[in-house]
Amino acid sequence: MNMSGSTSSFLASIRNTDQNNNMDSAMMTTRTPVQCARTPRFTTGRDWRVWVMALGADGSVALSGWHSETDRTFIDLLFIDPDCTNTCKIIFSKEFEKSPNSRTRCVSYISSGQIVTCCDDTIELINYNKQSTILSRTFRGRAVSMAVSEEGDQHIFVGLYRSNKVIVFSSSGLTELKTITLTGLEDGDYVRELGVMGAAHTLCVSTYSSKALVYNINGDVQTELTAMNKTLAQSIAVSSELMMVLWSDRTLITAHHIPSIIEGGRHSSLADRDGGRHIVVCFEIDGSSTIRIKNNRLITVHYITGEVKEYGKEDIFSLPTLFPPLSPTINETEVTKLANYFKITSSQSITNIRTLVQHLTNAGSITPQNIVQLIRACRDLELQDAARILSIFQSEKIHGLLFSEKELRKKLLASKEENGRTADTITSLERGKKSLEGSRASLEKELETTNQLLQESKKTQTSLREKLTTTEQTLTKSAETQANLREELHAQNRRLTQEMDQTREELDQTRETLEKTTDNLQQAGLKSAQESKALEGVLQRTKQALEEKKKTITSLEMREKSLEGSRYSLEKELENTNQSLQESKKTQTSLREKLNATEQSLTESEETQANLREDLHAQNRGLTQELDQTRETLKKNNQQSSPGRAEECPRIQGAERSPSTNQTIFGGKGKGDN
Repeated sequence: MNMSGSTSSFLASIRNTDQNNNMDSAMMTTRTPVQCARTPRFTTGRDWRVWVMALGADGSVALSGWHSETDRTFIDLLFIDPDCTNTCKIIFSKEFEKSPNSRTRCVSYISSGQIVTCCDDTIELINYNKQSTILSRTFRGRAVSMAVSEEGDQHIFVGLYRSNKVIVFSSSGLTELKTITLTGLEDGDYVRELGVMGAAHTLCVSTYSSKALVYNINGDVQTELTAMNKTLAQSIAVSSELMMVLWSDRTLITAHHIPSIIEGGRHSSLADRDGGRHIVVCFEIDGSSTIRIKNNRLITVHYITGEVKEYGKEDIFSLPTLFPPLSPTINETEVTKLANYFKITSSQSITNIRTLVQHLTNAGSITPQNIVQLIRACRDLELQDAARILSIFQSEKIHGLLFSEKELRKKLLASKEENGRTADTITSLERGKKSLEGSRASLEKELETTNQLLQESKKTQTSLREKLTTTEQTLTKSAETQANLREELHAQNRRLTQEMDQTREELDQTRETLEKTTDNLQQAGLKSAQESKALEGVLQRTKQALEEKKKTITSLEMREKSLEGSRYSLEKELENTNQSLQESKKTQTSLREKLNATEQSLTESEETQANLREDLHAQNRGLTQELDQTRETLKKNNQQSSPGRAEECPRIQGAERSPSTNQTIFGGKGKGDN
């Protein structure tokens, strides 16, 4: 949009033209990074460029950019290895296909495990732990910058290419909430970097034309920041109440206290709304393109080399970084007044604010964490500008401590919640233990039952073996008895046959004798009575003998029939014995099969019993280890939650963004295509 004459004069009036533009360069100190690293993408290739950088609450760093030849875009999430120089751990890396209209990809953190990214007209929510896209939306315009608010309602702010518009999205459903129109931007200028400060969502921006501006949520410009006659901003970073600016020489960084600027503007004319008098610290770094800060941890990156550097809190907020903005506010006469205020003898060389602060520090009157006495002295001597800068520095220090306390409280609350969850886990584990004990009791009962069944099976097996032995003995005896019966039957048959044969021969002889006698009687006639009577007696005796023989034959026949009956019954008994023998053999086979099955069952029961014992012991060991680990974790959490022992608070999510020189990326000094 075209800037009106009134807006131009307003911006000109609010630029910093006060004494801070005359900061003593001799007081400037160069900070040294505590860590440096480069991602594999930049160590193996030379055609990658960084566009945006963002910092996560877990200490990770997100980089996004493009390939200068293929225009493919990328996102890398990494941890700088604190134990090894120039190395980092990649936790997420993804390359995207070339977009038809843009190669600028932005990235910001939403929450633990989630990032949001924009390229061209598409915004995406990604779960980098699961390597998956959760949600994707399209909008009108081309994204060129992005930030996520950390206080108040969490919203996503997206700056558009060659536009003074900023679109606000919800962080949950990526719903487009509203569009903010920024005042004071020339036609074709746009938001190159974007940061959101505080619950009021104050917008801190750097533009394509290299201006560092502050806007309220309605898009009204609050101030334009400058320092030491520098007006071209290379990159910005937002943390708590500070807006840090990396100026165009890529070495000078100034930190401006934005709430003081906005609050001061409510009680003064527009011409007095400037950021120069509210610079907290000032220092120099090695050349970089983009800066980000979170929890007083400054991270920089070079857009061509991809080298990431980390500067510690002690490097950023230290008394040496305070001297450049403080020295223009106190002349030599005022330094002498301050020396007299603290009763420093004239023999001691106090020539400027640096030597004064060093003497007070050595004397223990002030510390890097507490400069209250120096603030009180400046106020008592009516050195208002110096008192204001010192107060801002101290408030930032206090804010950092309060921030740490808040984080510690959050940690404590999280620790209590974790303890509660741990207690629930312990309860569930104890329930599980009780359940396992119940299972163990049931298993022991089952084991006992199995043992009883095993004993009964062994007894049954023994009984079956005894029965089998008895059956085999009975079968052996039956076979012997059968053989004896057969032999006896054959012997009786032989005797009866012999007796019958003898009886038949005697009967035949008797018949022949009788026939001969009868014939002789008939031929010889009757003899004398005596002979006749004798013959009759002989005949009678013969008849009696014959009758006896007949009776003997009859008895023999009856005995033969009886023997035949006995033979038949013996044959039946033999047949039954054979059947019993076959059944006994079948029974013996079945008993052997049952015996084998019983032995297999016994073997399986013993194996099952051993497995149950092993499972039971393993479950007991695992449960005991898990309970010990849980108690140890609870103990550590309780120790960590103790006040005064917590470490420096973790980082909140911050603004993202990385730059390049405007001329290199867009191919022109003031304006150009993406």
